[in-house]
Amino acid sequence: MIKNRNTVILSKDYVPTEDLKSFMERVCGLKFNKVHGKQDAYWVTGETEGNYIDGPKYYKMVFGFVTTERFVNGPDGYQVKEVKEGYGFDLQATGDFNAWNLKGSYIRKINEAIAEKRKKVSQKA
Repeated sequence: MIKNRNTVILSKDYVPTEDLKSFMERVCGLKFNKVHGKQDAYWVTGETEGNYIDGPKYYKMVFGFVTTERFVNGPDGYQVKEVKEGYGFDLQATGDFNAWNLKGSYIRKINEAIAEKRKKVSQKA
């Protein structure tokens, strides 16, 4: 289990690593190289627009069961810890802030793709 680092949940139900990887390739345009000796880990080497400047082994994406934790305001005004679990990815880098920032851009791309799909479905209806 991957806990509360730079994690993103893509599904509550089980999704195989290859499907999660394909989703990120399709939606975010990512390029991957397999991490030697790690079944569910891939180096993110770039996006469809080009390769990353920091080199091919800086950002590592690990797919699998993840847990995210955050604090939200409860009904009585106190902070309450909210824990979510599911299948998704963890983005790791030597500069953890860089991974956190890049994760945000991936989340934006995923949200845009979901909004576009919903728009197409509603237009058909």
